[in-house]
Amino acid sequence: MVHWEHRYLLGTMIFTIAGDVVRDFDDEHEAWNWLESEGWGLVAIEPPDPVRPGVCKYYFKRQRLPQATRQPITAAHPTSKQERRGI
Repeated sequence: MVHWEHRYLLGTMIFTIAGDVVRDFDDEHEAWNWLESEGWGLVAIEPPDPVRPGVCKYYFKRQRLPQATRQPITAAHPTSKQERRGI
């Protein structure tokens, strides 16, 4: 089953959807670069806040694939030997 993780960017800070701070950067460009390098994709932009004009909230998500739970094959399996027939 596919699991989606969500984050949002406000200014220079990256948050979880619950509002916990994930990282704080010196500038917004650094934050964008980090999100892109970690596999986050932009999915929505919230309009600017009337209290803080010009500041938008950017929503990101990324797909986290489930880890394989298969056990590695360690036992040797017999193979059939093909005999070469003389001509």
